Amino acid sequence: IKSPMFLMMWGVYAATYTTANSLKTIAEHQEYFSETSLEASSKSSKSSPLSGGSKIAIFAATTAVNSTTTMLKDKFYARSFGTSSAAKMPLITYGLWAMRDCMVIGSSFILPEMICGAIEERTNFDRSKALQISQLLCPIATQTVAGPVQLLGLDIYNRPLSNLSWKDMVRERFQFQCANFTSIVGARIARIAPAYGLGGVCNTHFRDQWRESLLDK
Repeated sequence: IKSPMFLMMWGVYAATYTTANSLKTIAEHQEYFSETSLEASSKSSKSSPLSGGSKIAIFAATTAVNSTTTMLKDKFYARSFGTSSAAKMPLITYGLWAMRDCMVIGSSFILPEMICGAIEERTNFDRSKALQISQLLCPIATQTVAGPVQLLGLDIYNRPLSNLSWKDMVRERFQFQCANFTSIVGARIARIAPAYGLGGVCNTHFRDQWRESLLDK
């Protein structure tokens, strides 16, 4: 628990959830009190979809915090356990990791609310159940894309392949992706599923309870 690896991982999740929860609470507070009728407002103590502007702001700010802390963590991991002796992390690696972080945050905090509407329409589940399903599935499904993106960024850092032609470099990186696809996706699902899948469900549940307790006072 006291190891730097664990503390850095815990710090990423703590910073991400704190940012997302704080911004969602502020947005919900503003939208709740902007209702024209107190009676109309009081009928919605459960989580309700936020406006488009609020979602964009929450996504941007949460991604910025998550991406910054995650890149610091990944930079530490890459230099501690990687095979490259390069002193500087390539900009393309940062770009790929930023893309990965956008996918992770979007699939964990924004996409589930969009998908749950489609689940409601096609099943007999209520919104609460549909949201739980989408919160579990979206982060996991996204790892099939986010995993290879992360691996490519790490591969570029560890193996610059500057001695190869562009065509040979592309072929070499593609072969590396194919050889490691199952392991990287499996590893990321094992980490993301409890952190943002199950964690997202529990986070929403406790936020709803906390909100209801405040509204009842």
